[in-house]
Amino acid sequence: MKKRGMTRREFIKATGMVAAGTAIAGAGVGLGHPAWAKKKNNVIIGMTQEPVQFNPLLYVNSGTEEVPEACMFDALWDVNEKGHFIPNLAARVPTLENGGITENGKVWKIELKKGIKWQDGVPFTARDVEFTYKTIINPKVAIRSRSGFDMISDFRILDDHHIEIHISKPFVPFVWAWQKMHVVPEHLLAKVKDINTAPYNTHPIGTGPYKLVKRVAGSHMIYKKNPDYHRGAPAIDTVIHKFVPDQTVLYTQFKTGEIDVLGLHGVPPERFEEARHLAGRDALVTPAPWVEFIYFNCGKPQFKEKVVRQALYLAVDKEKWVKDIYYGLPPKTLSYLHPTHWAYNHNLKDPGYHPGKAVEMLEGAGWKKGSDGIRQKNGVKLKFSMSTTAGSKAREQAEAMVQAGWKEIGVAMEIKNMPASVVWGEYTTKSQFDTLMVGWEPTVGMDPDYTARCHSKQIPVKDGVGSNYVQYQNPELDKLLEEGVMISDMEKRKKVYHKIQDILLDEVPFAPIFAYVFMYGKKSNLKRYKINPYVTDITWNIQDWSWA
Repeated sequence: MKKRGMTRREFIKATGMVAAGTAIAGAGVGLGHPAWAKKKNNVIIGMTQEPVQFNPLLYVNSGTEEVPEACMFDALWDVNEKGHFIPNLAARVPTLENGGITENGKVWKIELKKGIKWQDGVPFTARDVEFTYKTIINPKVAIRSRSGFDMISDFRILDDHHIEIHISKPFVPFVWAWQKMHVVPEHLLAKVKDINTAPYNTHPIGTGPYKLVKRVAGSHMIYKKNPDYHRGAPAIDTVIHKFVPDQTVLYTQFKTGEIDVLGLHGVPPERFEEARHLAGRDALVTPAPWVEFIYFNCGKPQFKEKVVRQALYLAVDKEKWVKDIYYGLPPKTLSYLHPTHWAYNHNLKDPGYHPGKAVEMLEGAGWKKGSDGIRQKNGVKLKFSMSTTAGSKAREQAEAMVQAGWKEIGVAMEIKNMPASVVWGEYTTKSQFDTLMVGWEPTVGMDPDYTARCHSKQIPVKDGVGSNYVQYQNPELDKLLEEGVMISDMEKRKKVYHKIQDILLDEVPFAPIFAYVFMYGKKSNLKRYKINPYVTDITWNIQDWSWA
């Protein structure tokens, strides 16, 4: 990136690339300069959040646990920075043109590469892919998403390197489903009684470019390169994934050279201009498919009524949020999709910022102020907590702003932030929260399918599957979600997803605020690092990185 100021217009234009959360001791110094930080052929990646489990089939905190995923595992195919699917474990990506997919879309023929080995030396075969599929559909395993896999009617192993998959009906996002799902080893997991709690989840073996050799909880993880990696041994010997919860401290370590790559959540907004001019550093404007939300737990009595959620959304000044905290840079969205996504509904009407109307709605619905100034109805008070990653300065500012706005309409919100490993663990996945400030991306790659996040049968605390953590239920929406994944015609699909977005904006189980644009950073002499707006993982091509 050139060392000049980027205008607001240029920054916003960059978002068009998108198609479709334990402090370290002595926070200012962190780990200081231990021996591994002085070795020549290392790369040190700094993030504000810490991964807590490394089995790619289970719940993944996007952007954080994807680092161990990219280091240690492979999918059948990847998606590159241009949005093209490229072979990984598969010899080629199946298409209609190459005969890999039948005309009716129901049969997929997959050829696997030969000579691939797991990091313990055991050969990789079709049986590993079959085992991964069987684990995904096992109702006893808390899989992050079964979208697409639950439509497989027959999984046939033709030989060690050829698979034939039959699906009961056409499922358009099927190619994305396999891109998002990394393959795990049958020989290590087939006899495990409970994969949810398997020791493997924190000491995994994969087929990927790097092997995990050390983890220091609350501090860092160290990976060594896999010299037998099937796409070629990585050029960089050692990867250190370092956790610095305070975003400002993390940025300071990037400035001083303790960190080579600055990832989640990137440069603090107030340092954007400074970061663009740091010598020997590249400030990387990085659009991402995440959307920032306020999540309302519809399973809690405060949020069961739609009118409450609507009123709370009306009392949030989204424009001020973006302008004052993020310097006007992220584009606004009224959907779970980025506004540049092909399926985004541009006819959505912004309810705006109307605290007076919010008061009228709550009054009309019987939510009256008590002697303490807090609204209540039938013994339930509009008093609850909001949680996000501790140390995320921008989100902490946003929480304070939302808290003040809601107080004005008689709502008491307590800020209850925690380390990423806590807030995004069972506190989220078992729907223990009241509200969350969170960023999520579409669940099946860049496809608009949002079944896992809002279908009535995808509530993990009830159904043991999915990521409908807000516990939202709507039969009409369920039908539309089920219909949408079967339509191959883009214009017809678009109409269905427009209806889905209409319903979600009206019902507000989660309140969209803005679409993500990060400013990440790297040392200028780190080569082949590529911005990829189609994934949420900055290490998606870590096997290709090298030092000049």
